[in-house]
Amino acid sequence: MNNRFFRAPSPRRFWRDETGSFTVEVVVWSPLLLVSLLLILDFANLMVVNASMWNAARDTARAVSIHHVTPDDSRDYLRDNLFFRHEGYVIDVDVDAATVQARVQLDAAHAALTPAIGRYLVGTMVAKVTMLREPQ
Repeated sequence: MNNRFFRAPSPRRFWRDETGSFTVEVVVWSPLLLVSLLLILDFANLMVVNASMWNAARDTARAVSIHHVTPDDSRDYLRDNLFFRHEGYVIDVDVDAATVQARVQLDAAHAALTPAIGRYLVGTMVAKVTMLREPQ
């Protein structure tokens, strides 16, 4: 057997040798890049859920204000217009003689993609739209 394959490298040669340095860099940077990507995706998801809440509240207020939807069916109409089916939505539609107010509320932790990130999200996302009612 040839001893050159089993010989330990000298310390000086070991520190100058750059083989395997890319592997070390990947191992160091991969977790940071993965966490950054998850944070970006979770934040983007929060923005999409918020936009969905605003669209559903606006569509419901408009439908009730032009008498397309009855005030009794307005909560179901709003819930059906939401893009995501979270259980934590608080839906309220107030109708009086002159105005319609549609309000959707969701805790930010319910909208998180990952439970780990959801633990650190505090606050409530609220979409509230008020419109004047059209005469019949």
